[in-house]
Amino acid sequence: MLSGFPIYHYFHNGNPYSGSEGGMRYLIEPGKRPDPADESGKKKIEYLTGTIWPDPWSLEHTADEKKTTREFAGNQEGLDAAAAWLAEEYHVQAERWANIPSILDCEPDC
Repeated sequence: MLSGFPIYHYFHNGNPYSGSEGGMRYLIEPGKRPDPADESGKKKIEYLTGTIWPDPWSLEHTADEKKTTREFAGNQEGLDAAAAWLAEEYHVQAERWANIPSILDCEPDC
């Protein structure tokens, strides 16, 4: 359950990773922003963004109020923290993920 994430190098190369677990969908995606300490503006800081939302629809077809997003450091420790956050949210909100309508019984939110 919520295991098998790629190593950080996968994200360092700009790849997102998505999956689902028992009614909870998730996306971890990398990003870069300018380092405020670098006056030239060339140096970038890497980070990861984790997003969770309920089944049955894709991220694009789920209302924003049903999504939860959190930012993590752009390194292996940040990825480990993101994986721990996903596991915690899955267990803390177990009832939310268990009460998901079928894709045949509802319309997209957006």
